[in-house]
Amino acid sequence: MKILIAGATGIIGESLVDKFIKFGFSLSYLTTNKNKINYFKNANGFYWKPSEGYIDLDCFNDVSYIINLSGYSVSNIWTKKNKKKIIDSRVLSTKLLFYSIKLKKDNLKIKHYISASAIGCYISSINKIYDENSNIGNNSFLQKLVFEWENEANNFNTIDCDVTIIRIGLVLSKNGGLLKPLKFFSKFGLGSTFGSGNQFQSWIHLEDLASIFLFVVQNDLSGIYNAVSPNPVSQNELLKSISQILNRPFFLPSIPSFFVKMIMGEMSTLVLDSQNVSSGKIINNGFKFKFPFLKMALRTLL
Repeated sequence: MKILIAGATGIIGESLVDKFIKFGFSLSYLTTNKNKINYFKNANGFYWKPSEGYIDLDCFNDVSYIINLSGYSVSNIWTKKNKKKIIDSRVLSTKLLFYSIKLKKDNLKIKHYISASAIGCYISSINKIYDENSNIGNNSFLQKLVFEWENEANNFNTIDCDVTIIRIGLVLSKNGGLLKPLKFFSKFGLGSTFGSGNQFQSWIHLEDLASIFLFVVQNDLSGIYNAVSPNPVSQNELLKSISQILNRPFFLPSIPSFFVKMIMGEMSTLVLDSQNVSSGKIINNGFKFKFPFLKMALRTLL
């Protein structure tokens, strides 16, 4: 079985490549950087440029599964230009894959499309617990982004491809992502929560995230799945735990919400929103988390 991964050279993508190769899968990947066509020793690289509608169609040869992780980071400042890049990098890449496959469908073996998504689609709430059947919002930038992103992914159903959407929580990784800046400030005793600090942070260890993608492929699962630990924590607990493991003090007062909104504007939703998200569906399908608890995960990363 051959898998094509788009966005393979990012933090999540590299973890997936390692995981799938370890389990004996044949891999190809798409990159927008011609210098990274030979980035992986055991995978075949192909060039594409979604913003210009270009893709090397040979990338689809013998492929059964496509995993699309493409996306300009939402952590980039939300200027009008960057917001367009954040949306286009996801929507245009999905459109290009869809229409390219539709064009050659009779000559291809592709049967399953798997798309990354984000739990930012759920409406911020301290009280609600969200599962895959919960309504998603369409008001904030992140909610609109996920709405468009997932709509494009679901088009693959119209060309006889199964579709799986994996809504990813806050990814904890040793090499980047959320944990890197939190670790930096905590090392100097400067860890501080935003707003009340009571907002839920539905997180996941990078290794468990890669294992969920593998599990979906191995068990041919379709539909929507939340990729989060079964034990979400408050932002206060997240930062306090980081400080404790680093043996650093955690005493600074929270930064008031109004001040965060004044400084960060619309982007403040990234640190102020609360999403208590359930991973019950993937667990009920037989998936077992290696790192279900926060401190267990942090000890392997810090």
